[in-house]
Amino acid sequence: MRFCLLPLCLALAAPAFAAPPPDASWQALIRPDDRKRLTGLWRAWTRAVGEVHQEGADLDALGALGDPGAARAGLPPPPGRYRCRLVRLGRGDAAPSGMPVVGELPGGACTVTAVDGGLWFEQLEGPQRVAGKLWADGERQVFLGSIKLAGEAGVMAYGDDRARDQVGVLRAIGEGRWRLELPWPRWQSDLCLVEIVAG
Repeated sequence: MRFCLLPLCLALAAPAFAAPPPDASWQALIRPDDRKRLTGLWRAWTRAVGEVHQEGADLDALGALGDPGAARAGLPPPPGRYRCRLVRLGRGDAAPSGMPVVGELPGGACTVTAVDGGLWFEQLEGPQRVAGKLWADGERQVFLGSIKLAGEAGVMAYGDDRARDQVGVLRAIGEGRWRLELPWPRWQSDLCLVEIVAG
């Protein structure tokens, strides 16, 4: 047979690892103030990096994690178990005096799980653990979630407690390495970064 149906031909010609199509359902869930936080992501980066440089702190020690320009096109992390660490940059408006302008919290295991319409990311260890859903949005993933504190049994859904709500984007920053960027996290910083590493 020298012909094939058009849909079948297109499917055979498609790349094996195409990026998932955009999913705009997060647009219906995000609160207006959180949308403002999300659109202010670059401003959070600028302010945080400015504060770090002003105080002479060592941002280079973070490597690609602390480099605003390190994000690159890439697929999201596939479902599985990862290593994570959480780094805070800048002090934010509510930070106590004397708080370091760069702070790293103890990290540990984290997971990515497939759920309907996207991925679920969750830190399993650490004093402050980020958990929430990721939606495809071009070359990035949009994150809506919350902060879970050590000793708490469950994870609050996005929208249950505005003081806990976190929004941001996830991007690749290397081979088997991703960065979740959380602007204005309401937890004593301008920007919170979660590094996700395979292996």
